Amino acid sequence: MDLIHYIAWFTSVAAITAVLQLVQLPLRRKNKIWIYASGFVIKGLVAVAIAYFSMAICNKLMWNLGYLPVALYAALLCDAASDLGVLLIAPLRKGPKRVMLVSVILTAIFILYGTVNMQIISPKEHTYTSDKIQSTHRFVFLSDLHYCASQSPRTVDKALKEIAANKPEFILLGGDITDERTEADEMREIYEKLGALGIPTYFIYGNHDRQDYGDYLGGAKYTPEELERAIKDNGIKILCDEIETISDDLVILGREDVSKGDMRCSVSELPKIPDGSYVVCVDHSPYQEEEIRSMGADLQLSGHVHAGQLFPLQYVYRFGVNNIYGDYRLGDTELYVSSGITGWYFPFRTEAHCNYEIIKLEPGL
Repeated sequence: MDLIHYIAWFTSVAAITAVLQLVQLPLRRKNKIWIYASGFVIKGLVAVAIAYFSMAICNKLMWNLGYLPVALYAALLCDAASDLGVLLIAPLRKGPKRVMLVSVILTAIFILYGTVNMQIISPKEHTYTSDKIQSTHRFVFLSDLHYCASQSPRTVDKALKEIAANKPEFILLGGDITDERTEADEMREIYEKLGALGIPTYFIYGNHDRQDYGDYLGGAKYTPEELERAIKDNGIKILCDEIETISDDLVILGREDVSKGDMRCSVSELPKIPDGSYVVCVDHSPYQEEEIRSMGADLQLSGHVHAGQLFPLQYVYRFGVNNIYGDYRLGDTELYVSSGITGWYFPFRTEAHCNYEIIKLEPGL
């Protein structure tokens, strides 16, 4: 993210907010309760629908609309909140100018919070115990960096410096470190930064790293072969349905992304895990519940979902999809779904914060 993108983002929000207020002015002058009640419902639902399609639907149209859909989502959601304010607070019913002012103020606060929130990365600590663990292991898991898409490189640099200062035993990269908007030199840059940490690092693919949707944005900026070379040249090991033995008591299993279909091994085709080892599976997507249960890993770490990123998508997703964000138990496997170290495309996050995970494995019953 550079200054030009921030200017485009704030300009989009300001323009849509202004148009929305002007379009509604004739209705608000009528000062009817039913207008505000219906506005609250309709605008709220439309805002959630736009957020859903912006985050969950991969198509050329959505990808080329830039910041406009999420700017519209933010303006509509805050305007719906101002309509609710009219219904609950009598003084706001005395004129449309008051309602407009409340809406503009709410939008400004919402945009400021979400934009700043995207630029704050914080660690989140987790401890898991098992009788398979013979000595304490402490490592970092980070997913969904989407380098240069929605965060400043300085924000990323600060987080990487903090990670290095924590001196983890190793780092697991959970996919989508780059995406279709990452330029080739930016892709090489982030792996140089990760390799320069001097910490053993393991990588699995997400659904965006190889720029599979590059045609939506005028073509891929780099090839899968160039990506693989950049990763390996910086001392990072790719685990693609492969295992890595960390110690006598700890094994990492890295999965190919589910978006690759038949290229992803079935559970029966996976390498045999040494008996008695604690198995950490790293899989970009957390949705494959039957696989997770049958694989029998002790811990799976996933990302992909960004905890919804845009309020209230985390709660909308929970109606139809499990494993959105946080800890889950699937058979013998503990699953943790990270909110991700950044967000998707838009420089705006109003759901859970940007996190990298500090994982501690300790001996225990």
